[in-house]
Amino acid sequence: MPRMSQPDQRKATREKLIDAALRLFSRNGYEYATVDDISQEAGYSKGAYYFHFSTKDDVLLELLRAWTEDRTAVLTAAAASHDAARDTAREMLRALYSYDVKAGWPSLLLEFWSQSMRNAEVEKRLTQAYTGWRRQLTEALAAAAGDGSLRLGSPQEVASLALAAHDGYAVQLTIGFPGAKALTPSQMAEALIAPLEAAAAAEPQRRAVAQ
Repeated sequence: MPRMSQPDQRKATREKLIDAALRLFSRNGYEYATVDDISQEAGYSKGAYYFHFSTKDDVLLELLRAWTEDRTAVLTAAAASHDAARDTAREMLRALYSYDVKAGWPSLLLEFWSQSMRNAEVEKRLTQAYTGWRRQLTEALAAAAGDGSLRLGSPQEVASLALAAHDGYAVQLTIGFPGAKALTPSQMAEALIAPLEAAAAAEPQRRAVAQ
């Protein structure tokens, strides 16, 4: 097997350190994981860590970048997945709520939110990401409201509700669903879309009665 080039070796080392940080932060919490822990988890020395990252915050920010870019990418892909505006909105919500739980991302979200109260850069990046996602969802919901397939007062408020549901869903994926059956991403999306769809279907009758 050919030896890896030095740039490829550095890239592989960096990726292993990031993966190790993801496992430790999601399992033990950001505050309780040290640079030594991350290095050992990845199978490297502390010197290897500091070759790639200056502080522990740096690897947290790298994980935050990866997560926000992934969520933006899945929303963007879902936005182009259907011709019907209602189906597009439903698919965007399903994609937003979809996570590989075993990878530890839902647990890590709690660490992002916690650190945002202490770290101005984390707060800034989270705010930027949520602002972008709210805009994407608002546009999709407004299109569905515009063609009459969904009935809603404010697309932006529904988008904010959808993001709040996302955050609550991440918590439940982390701690479980005490006393209740776990919902799938599709069920989460349907729970938000179905009432708006029913309201749109009832609108002609409501107008007829009003006249």
